[in-house]
Amino acid sequence: MSDSEPPRRKILSLKSGVAAPGGPPPLERIPRPAGAKRVVLRAPEPPPQPAPPPPTGDFKCKPCGTRFDPPAELADEDSVRCPSCNARLGLAADFRADPPRVEKLRARYLKK
Repeated sequence: MSDSEPPRRKILSLKSGVAAPGGPPPLERIPRPAGAKRVVLRAPEPPPQPAPPPPTGDFKCKPCGTRFDPPAELADEDSVRCPSCNARLGLAADFRADPPRVEKLRARYLKK
């Protein structure tokens, strides 16, 4: 082994009953008393999830798919960002145009 090579790691063994060199001793099986039944424990079932709220919004973010309404309080030159993934989707003026200028947006207009 030269000086530029790192030291080798210990080899681990996955075979049962064989201890890896320098590792802990293998586990031993403890026999069950005669006539003892096997008990299976289960975790309690989680409560059912509430139904998601109905989708709202006229636009859908192309990167993540979240439906949203662009904020009305933004100035025309401000950027609209996705409320979920914070992606910049376009200028507020392009969202307010009638019809919206979707070729300039990273959001899809959902027709009603």
